[in-house]
Amino acid sequence: MGEDRRLGGACVRQASPPVLIALAALLSVGPVGLALSIRGSRPAPPSVPATLGDIARAAGCSLTEFDADPRSNPPVSGRVDERVAADDGSYVGRRPPPPAGAMHAMFHGRVLVQYAPSLPAEELRALDRAVGADPAKVLLFANRTGMPAPVAATAYLTLMTCPRVDAGTLAAVRAFRARRADFGQRF
Repeated sequence: MGEDRRLGGACVRQASPPVLIALAALLSVGPVGLALSIRGSRPAPPSVPATLGDIARAAGCSLTEFDADPRSNPPVSGRVDERVAADDGSYVGRRPPPPAGAMHAMFHGRVLVQYAPSLPAEELRALDRAVGADPAKVLLFANRTGMPAPVAATAYLTLMTCPRVDAGTLAAVRAFRARRADFGQRF
């Protein structure tokens, strides 16, 4: 263990070399461990949110943003007749809004989610549930322009097309809607 020695009239116990080595090791490692534990408890810095293009690509979809009317299919711009309107929500199982009404809604910041009439029923039900959960500022209807994609989301001068409806597509549609609702002309 150690030996007793007298120092200035007091009895002092001298530690053995192995005890001194262990104590030195603890004293040198302790501050490092404390620093690491404090550093590890800090919240991670906020991550940079993914762009809409990143989200679309991750879902297997394609996003195109235009500077001017591109004459795309489905359209992302066009003529508007203020007298023709369309209500928000799902048009699944009922007559789609008139094209002028859908365009009018888009110009006022609505997101149009369109599907090919040949979309499988289970995929259509998934889209319908997603829109039905929050029907504000979105219209879901069968496309009548012969668009080549099975699913498309449009906002003023923005088009996202998707090859199918799955969890990734639904997430991309939600992100599109969150970031492009109210993206109209404001006339």
